[in-house]
Amino acid sequence: MRRYIGIDVHSSSCTLGIISEKGRKLKSVVVETNGKALVDTLRTVPGELHVIMEEGTMTEWLFEVLRPTVKEIVVVGVPKVRGSKSDKIDAFALAEQLRSGSLETRVYKGRGELSKLSSLAKTYRFITSDIVRVKNRLKSVFRSRGVSTPGKEVYSRLKWGKYLEQLPES
Repeated sequence: MRRYIGIDVHSSSCTLGIISEKGRKLKSVVVETNGKALVDTLRTVPGELHVIMEEGTMTEWLFEVLRPTVKEIVVVGVPKVRGSKSDKIDAFALAEQLRSGSLETRVYKGRGELSKLSSLAKTYRFITSDIVRVKNRLKSVFRSRGVSTPGKEVYSRLKWGKYLEQLPES
């Protein structure tokens, strides 16, 4: 017998919605967002477990933690438009999508060897984005005080003083 489990993931707790092969809502449970607690809870559910969750910051970790315990894990993109919701409603809706095969966007989660590379690439993108944001903010501060900062010179330690001297004292 198959069980379809939708997990609505949050930083401190996860809501699980469990439905049968025929679509009957069997149980809803709130579990601490902790690998052991989630695995222990899933082990209490009889049958072949098929799990679904939306893509998020903890999805990769949960994928790795839950994979040995379940038959299938599916990660889907977060829908752009959402109606009235609660964690319980979201969890059951995810489980029903998996049961009925009405999934819109599956997200691939790597298995093992490429996950480290993926994590490093993601970190690189975040750091690059942060650097661009700080540089834009810096130029914006100078611009707001009437100081022109063409090119990249403003980021140089050697030229930094030249721009600071142009700031009006206020």
